[in-house]
Amino acid sequence: MDLTNAVLGGRYRLGAVIGTGGMSDVYAATDELLGRDVAVKMMRADLARDDTFLERFRREAKNAAKLNHHAIVAVYDTGQTDPGSGSVPYIVMERVHGSTLREILRDSGPLPLPEAGRIMAEVCRALSFSHEAGIIHRDVKPANIMITNTGAVKVMDFGIARALSDSTSAMTQTSAVIGTAQYLSPEQARGRSADARSDLYAAGCVLYEITTGRPPFSGESPFSVAFQHVQDAPTPPSSLPGMHLDARQSLALDSVTLTAMAKDPSDRYDSAAEMADDLQALAENRMPLAAVNYEDAEVSGDGTGPGGARAAGAAAAGLAGGVAGAHDAASRRRDRRTGEPAPQNAPQNAPQTHSEPATTVFGAPDTRAASTRRESATVPAGGASSPGPGEYRRHSRRRRGAVTAVVTVVALALLGVGGVVGYNALQSTDPLETPATQVTVPDVKGMSQSDAVNLLEDAGFDVDVTEVPDADIERGLAVRTDPVAASSVPQGSKITVVISSGKEITEVPDLTGMTTVRAQQALADVGLKLRSEVSEQSSDTVRAGQIISQSPGQGSQVSKGTEVAITVSTGTEDVRVPTVSGQDLETARANLEGAGFAVSVEMVDSAEPENKVLAAENEGTQQPKGSTVTLTVSRGNQFLMPDLSGQTIDAVTGELRDAGWTGSGVRREDVRTLDPLAIDKIVGQSPTAGTLVSKDATVTVRVNVLGLPTTPGF
Repeated sequence: MDLTNAVLGGRYRLGAVIGTGGMSDVYAATDELLGRDVAVKMMRADLARDDTFLERFRREAKNAAKLNHHAIVAVYDTGQTDPGSGSVPYIVMERVHGSTLREILRDSGPLPLPEAGRIMAEVCRALSFSHEAGIIHRDVKPANIMITNTGAVKVMDFGIARALSDSTSAMTQTSAVIGTAQYLSPEQARGRSADARSDLYAAGCVLYEITTGRPPFSGESPFSVAFQHVQDAPTPPSSLPGMHLDARQSLALDSVTLTAMAKDPSDRYDSAAEMADDLQALAENRMPLAAVNYEDAEVSGDGTGPGGARAAGAAAAGLAGGVAGAHDAASRRRDRRTGEPAPQNAPQNAPQTHSEPATTVFGAPDTRAASTRRESATVPAGGASSPGPGEYRRHSRRRRGAVTAVVTVVALALLGVGGVVGYNALQSTDPLETPATQVTVPDVKGMSQSDAVNLLEDAGFDVDVTEVPDADIERGLAVRTDPVAASSVPQGSKITVVISSGKEITEVPDLTGMTTVRAQQALADVGLKLRSEVSEQSSDTVRAGQIISQSPGQGSQVSKGTEVAITVSTGTEDVRVPTVSGQDLETARANLEGAGFAVSVEMVDSAEPENKVLAAENEGTQQPKGSTVTLTVSRGNQFLMPDLSGQTIDAVTGELRDAGWTGSGVRREDVRTLDPLAIDKIVGQSPTAGTLVSKDATVTVRVNVLGLPTTPGF
């Protein structure tokens, strides 16, 4: 059904369809009351008769109306209309000009790590706001994340969102899994209840895809993909082909992504706000807090991770080195939430018992309340298997005793007889029983190099110094430390203090034609920043979303850290087509051309005055400036034939002239009659009364004369 140009609620005039979803169509529209562009999401007419879908659509409107956040598409109004097939509900929303992450991935490929971090940090801030309002999105995916032409992030389509407190809805009882399989959390795939941490899992999947160009899992069917979410560990994103990251970047990306994608919701981030902080660290090339747990967990494996390799290597070099390696690994382990040393309750050589949730059928109801089934496995000391990718948090918390056992066995095996003595020494000096003292890293930002180094050394740290250019901090002053200030680390740890080398000059690249996403990366590559305030301007030559101009211009020599301002195209400007119906052609043409439109004229036969505009295409709607408006214009060459019956031929000539007839004369045909009262009266005419006739048409009338009738009728 074509609803173009329909008006909803007396104010929202619909334009073209700009999107189609599973249960609704989205129209570009104009709010004629406020004169602004909006989008109208209208439920499909065939679904409006389904009570379940109707309930879901109304729920979306109610939930979305609660959310007023800069990174969430705003809802302005709701209502119902009848397009002819029954009452259909609609939602009036903010019109966002830009592209979805799905479209950006399709057109440009994976995003640079800083830009991916910036975008997903905004997504998580939007989710945090939503979660605080008691709403789970439940369908976080690239197609539901918009990047505006100015680079702003907008999360949209809470179409299957559900209030956190509404866990008994009949609607949700009938559908175990709602969402998109590639971003479905393990608990949703098992048919269990979703909570805010399910959104974080989906956000981790999106981060994985926008940085690598592929989703974490793929398969021939949604079922097979969902099964992988439950059973399989994702390949760490940094290890995929084409990921040209250094060791620091790899650790940062893997730790954030795989923390969000932990199978057990309790092993994920505690909140969307916490995840947003780590994503912001990615955007700013800082080490996220998740990396601390991720590094610790690598030590708890079979020695294949960086930490494990260091510990095993130390053991091979000698017993003392092995103990030191184990001590270093253990002392770095801290609880994710508090930053304090994790509790060491189990004896180091005691068997380690862990349990896994039973696998349930995809989409089946959760039966754990009736019968809790868990599989337990007793792992002897030294026999623990290495954690798979994506399970670092759980193993780092549950297998600490096995770490010491592995190091001990390796050391004894390599040292032979000497290992007996080493074993006794190890028993009397258990590193896990005497963890290193934790020290808080002081904030040295803005201090001179000497003062910063002295303060850190006095705190017991081993200090390294490195320099970086910085446009904001004076040369010779401290910019930051690594680990960052306020971190809790073992006393004696190595700390790098970063000192400003002052402003560095760089050349401004050409940004014209780029999107804001690409421009941000191009500027970051040369040490420049994109000004957050982005100007917009219509353009007939530059596509919407691309940069028209910049300041400073291409080739300018500026200090690193300088902000570059840009103007982004909104595409061809949309202008309201003036109402010109009823005007004469020249007046209408002048009005349309003055508004920026081209004019096409179609002349038609009509009884209206010559050159009168009968209709104008798209009149009163918003159309691209410069587009052509077709006018339907009267030739003025017709008149409406009057009824001449009962009159004399002399009288009708004047009546015909008054009606617009320009013919040369009325043609007469006689009809005989014996009725003296009907003599000289018109009893028939051609063309018939009430028809539109050419002004110069021949008019024939039949007139009664006295005589014997020869033919009946006319």
